[in-house]
Amino acid sequence: MKKISNLKYLILSLLFIGIFSIACNEEENLGKKEKPELTANGDTSIMVTEGTDAVLNFKLSKAINKPIQYRLVMLEESTATDQEDYVIPGCRSNDPDCVAIEENGGPVGYIFEIPAYTTEYSVNVSTIFDDLSEGDEHLKLKVISNRTLLGTVDELFYDITIQNAVSDDLNIRLNWSGTFTSGTETVDNCTLDMDLELYDSDFNLLDFSYSNCPEGLILETSTLADGTYYLDASLWTTSGYSENVNIPANLTFIKPGSSFNETYDLSDFFPMQDGGLDDGNGNALIEYTIVKSGTIYTITDPDGATVFQGKQKAHEIRSARLKKKNKLK
Repeated sequence: MKKISNLKYLILSLLFIGIFSIACNEEENLGKKEKPELTANGDTSIMVTEGTDAVLNFKLSKAINKPIQYRLVMLEESTATDQEDYVIPGCRSNDPDCVAIEENGGPVGYIFEIPAYTTEYSVNVSTIFDDLSEGDEHLKLKVISNRTLLGTVDELFYDITIQNAVSDDLNIRLNWSGTFTSGTETVDNCTLDMDLELYDSDFNLLDFSYSNCPEGLILETSTLADGTYYLDASLWTTSGYSENVNIPANLTFIKPGSSFNETYDLSDFFPMQDGGLDDGNGNALIEYTIVKSGTIYTITDPDGATVFQGKQKAHEIRSARLKKKNKLK
């Protein structure tokens, strides 16, 4: 009977030691548990055209039960400009409106968060289609862990090439930015109300821009029928101001993404002291004629002079005419 008791004691001791060892090993493994590591899930060299998105695809080595934050840092060798050439979603890491002050350290970048229980995630970087004709621009990003440090990342970089885009559309912009002095008051020119209106050949109103500064219209070549149109640039009201100055208005015609644009000074047409259309001044308007044929726009001013034609600037048209006239002499 004693031997059996000793045997039972030995078996129980061994079981206890085994269970204790397993518990210790699990505790040790938990202590050494590796954090999820972020890597690229696809190409890190991306080429896009202005106006489209560059998609950054990521992959975590494993999912956890908490969201993980990382940061996209814009490197100094980038030639693209934040908010002018591209927009990254999320908030900047130095923005006190969305980041706690104690988390403001380290390189400045945009924070993105991978949800809990997720291993694959994407961030869309939107590029901006501007009016300028320009060469390729580069946005170089480095991915780093945000200060919560729930996930790791090794040397992960993205190189985004933004190619210039060209449009057949015609952009029209009426601008009168600046300030003027009224007594002791400095007044923003946008207090004055100017408008753009587009009419068809029967003078039906097709489009307008009434509430912005500057005002702008886009003539979409693919949907606008060929024919004759009229563009009115007008001063609606001076909002009670009557200073003895001309409003510095100018009108620009642009083929976006190309070098074809022309700007005209309209200030002589809009003396502030004369007021606008709503102030009783019927002359506070200048009308242009636009003839569309395919992708070609020919624009003439009230005197019949061509100010823009197709893919040529007006000064190029005048130069060509002058050369031809000199040859005839």
